[in-house]
Amino acid sequence: GSSEHCSNDTAKRKTSEARYDMITSVIDSGLEAIEHIESTTDDEAILDSIWNRIIATVSSLLLPPLENRYAGYAHHSKSILNIVAIVLSHLPTRKYPLTEPMLQNGADRAVDVAFECNAKDQDDGGMLYSKAAEGAVHVFLACFMGLCNKMPTCPAVSSLTNKILGETIESEDALSNNAPLKSKTRQSLAIAVCESLRTTTSQDLLVGVFPLLCRLTNVENDGLRRAAGKILGGVNLSEAISRERQRAEQADIRAREIEEENIAMLEEIEYLQAENEELQRQLAVFSESADYM
Repeated sequence: GSSEHCSNDTAKRKTSEARYDMITSVIDSGLEAIEHIESTTDDEAILDSIWNRIIATVSSLLLPPLENRYAGYAHHSKSILNIVAIVLSHLPTRKYPLTEPMLQNGADRAVDVAFECNAKDQDDGGMLYSKAAEGAVHVFLACFMGLCNKMPTCPAVSSLTNKILGETIESEDALSNNAPLKSKTRQSLAIAVCESLRTTTSQDLLVGVFPLLCRLTNVENDGLRRAAGKILGGVNLSEAISRERQRAEQADIRAREIEEENIAMLEEIEYLQAENEELQRQLAVFSESADYM
């Protein structure tokens, strides 16, 4: 009966949890070994092939198959979070370009699944969908925080920030503390974005999202207002303005240098043209003299 079905599900879940624990342990010990090898050899070709397999493995965990993705997020989100953290802690900078789409795709899929779970009939497997939505937010946090810490200026960070915070601000039902499931998920994702932004050391990133954060401080939800306020408190605007001024000054100096180089080149061209015209004139005079001889 139902008790037998429940015990079967529990057994399957425990087996699956054991599998995730094993994967986590293998990846952790394997990456420690790779890190040691990286420090003692210049041969990156073999190590790159191993890294590519690890990134492919984590990508498959972040993009679970359709038939069991809800169970994966519901029961294994913490394991996935740990695996992502372990991989990023050992990841060499040369593999960042390959890892960025992995994290972005994982974040995008987690967002999709969280909202899918909100739309499901809560009477039919409601506990599973509720846990899956919560787990999906955890997976999103792991992916997005990884991007903020390792690749803060990559396009994925700004696009995900604009999407999550922008939609949260624009969505009226997300501004109420007594929000339905979809809005609570939206708020959870927005807070995950804010928590991730708090961990970044990139002032360029924070200055880039400054307008969105300012708008977030005007929403009705207390948690979102506080989360945005904490980030804004850490933004060094005077330093950012000073840095932008220096960049502008350097750009002006370089522009003037290029302009001076262009003027010098034009003067050189004019001089050569004049010389060429003089040579042509002398050649014409010589030719006329030759004709009379």
